[in-house]
This record gives sequence, C-alpha cells and structure tokens, in this order.
Amino acid sequence: MKITGVTIYDCDYAPAARAGWQAPIVVRIDTDEGLYGAGEVGLAYGTGGKAGAAMVATLAERFLIGCDPMRIEAVWDMFFRKTFWGQAGGPVVYGAMSAIDEALWDIKGKALGVPVWQLLGGRMWDDIRLYANGWSKGLNSPEEHAEAARKVVADGYGAMKLDPFATRGDGVWDYPRRHIDRETGMLAVRRIEAVRDAVGPDVDILVEVHGNLGVTDAITYGRLLEPTRPFFYEEPVDPMNPACMKKVSEHVRIPIAAGERLYTRYQFRPYLEALALDILQPDLGLCGGITEVRKVASMAEAYDLHFQPHNCGGPIATAACVQIDFSSPNFIIQEWFPYWPDGRYDIVEEHYEHTQKDGRFAAPTRPGLGVTLNDDYLARFEKIEIGGGR
Repeated sequence: MKITGVTIYDCDYAPAARAGWQAPIVVRIDTDEGLYGAGEVGLAYGTGGKAGAAMVATLAERFLIGCDPMRIEAVWDMFFRKTFWGQAGGPVVYGAMSAIDEALWDIKGKALGVPVWQLLGGRMWDDIRLYANGWSKGLNSPEEHAEAARKVVADGYGAMKLDPFATRGDGVWDYPRRHIDRETGMLAVRRIEAVRDAVGPDVDILVEVHGNLGVTDAITYGRLLEPTRPFFYEEPVDPMNPACMKKVSEHVRIPIAAGERLYTRYQFRPYLEALALDILQPDLGLCGGITEVRKVASMAEAYDLHFQPHNCGGPIATAACVQIDFSSPNFIIQEWFPYWPDGRYDIVEEHYEHTQKDGRFAAPTRPGLGVTLNDDYLARFEKIEIGGGR
C-alpha cells in the first residue's frame, strides 16, 4: 500500500469576526488501495492554524507521497529527524505531524478491520468517564454559572470544566494579567462556589486557568478554591517553566493538570522528573499524535500518574482521543465538547460527541478511528491538495 494524495481542509468558522480563532484543520490521506485516513491539526484555536495546514502540505509534498502508511513509527521518525526542526519543533511542526499520524493509524485500523484501540494493546475499559467543556462561554455572574451548570448535570454529565478567570466583571472574555486585582480574583472564586452549590458535592468541577496567572496569584486563588474541592487545577501558570508549576503544586491542595502546550515526550520529561503535575494532558493533535501520546502515557504510568488527553478540536480529534483512552491503564477522564455551536460535528458523518450516556462513552467498534469524512460538507471550505488529492 502506498500514499497517493493528501488533502488539507481549512474549516474556518469565524472569518469575519475573529479569523482563524476556531478553524479546525482536517487532513485526509489517500492510498492506492482506496483506503483513506483522517487526522486533525490541534491548532484549531488561537493563532497558527493556517501555518499548521501549510506544514502538513510541506511534509506531504517532501516526504509522505509514496510512503507505506502502515509503517507509522518509521514515518514519525522521518519527520522528526529529516525536517531538522522536528528535533526541537513547536506546535506548527508537531501539529502537522500529529494530524498525519492520526490519519495513518486510521488507515491501519481500516486495513486490518479493527478500531485503533485494538492495535494499541486492546481495550482496558468497557466505557470511559467524560467531563463537559464549552458550556460556560459568555456567562458572567455566579448565578448565570450556577444555572448553566445545572443544565450540564441534566444532560447527564457528572463532571464539568470552566475557566472562572477568563471573563471580566463586565462580561467580556479577556485573559487576565499575571497579577489580577482582588475584585476579579474573588469574582472567579464566587463563580466556582456558585457552581459547587448548584451541582452538589458529587459532581466534579475542573478549574481551567489557561496558564494566565503568575505564581503568587495562582497560589492565592488556588488556596481559596480548595474548599470547593476541584477535580484538578489546570495550567495555573504557563507551561514554560516546570519549576513554577512545581511551586504551585507544593502550595495548593488541588491536583495540578497541564500539557496541551507541551510537545512530545521530551517536553513532558522534566515535569515527570520534578513530579510537578498530577495529571498529564497531552493534546493528540499537537503532542505528536497517537504514536507519541501513547509514549507520554507510558512515561506517566512509570511515575504512578494519570493522563487525560486534551481535546479542544473537532470530531476527528475526539475520535483519536478515545482510541488511546480505551487502551491506557492510567487514563482518568476525557475532555468532551458537546456544545459546539459552529457545525463542526458535520465534518464527519457520524460523530461521537452526542452519543455519550450518563457522562460516559462506550468503546467504539468501527475500524480505524471510527469516523467517516463528510465530503459534501468539507467541500465548502478552502483546501490544499498534494499528490492525487481529492
């Protein structure tokens, strides 16, 4: 089997208001045997998606066309070593590698007629636990957060995540400075307290910070949040310095989670050695794909730590995450976005996000990643074609 073509779709949902802020980058890899694989670059949010798409095209043109898609480790190593930048690359390089890697695993699973989790060692779990995200954007007052949280519980979820610091007192979403004023900090605390009061003691609350606070404020407000018993405290400080994350973990009695902006096992290594994290969150579309995330998960297991794939993309990203979840002994919970308003579920013909039951997801049984690209829907977006293309 040989790779004959690669197509990259730029699914930009906000070209007028905030170009590229939410723009899933979908990758399709075709073969000479009629099988194709789907992948997703993790740069769907923030700035950099178009660079990720261009990097996929470059890798495809220079290295991928004509390769055997079944030799996944060999392809990953080729990208890592022969690009020069792969040996110290950031999200653009590794985002492109990740999407290609996901697509290759998809092809391999389809070729062998099994879901990818079967190729990763088999199923550990009958179903996995999920936490809902994306439900709190646009909310302001503690009372609004409480009302919305009740609706999430009514939808069947027993865990939910929100960033209480990212919305200003006037209701505008705006990441805070490293040092925030007391009023802003206490509003964030009251939002979490209101959610806890609304959902009761048995629902888990996961607190996101997006790495925005300085160490002092991360400790100050982390301590104030302790009575609400968060499931974890995610990226309280930015991930550039493991020692800073370690200091927060030593002074706040909440498990610390991070990893969406760490790439490959090499950047996770100092966090593991310092025991600076309790839950590792590699992003399947940024860390290096399924091939690399399984290695990060195994490294975490050696330190008796849990891992939870970060997921803020579309339905292909979700499908990739669950494959490694079901095959990993130290998996703990999966990030889930059931409330996207932009139509991205239509990227595939059958998405997983709305098939959860009681906040859990059963092991998928379809071959590969288990999703089929919706060609008619994708045709409305800009695309880049390499080789045979589509």
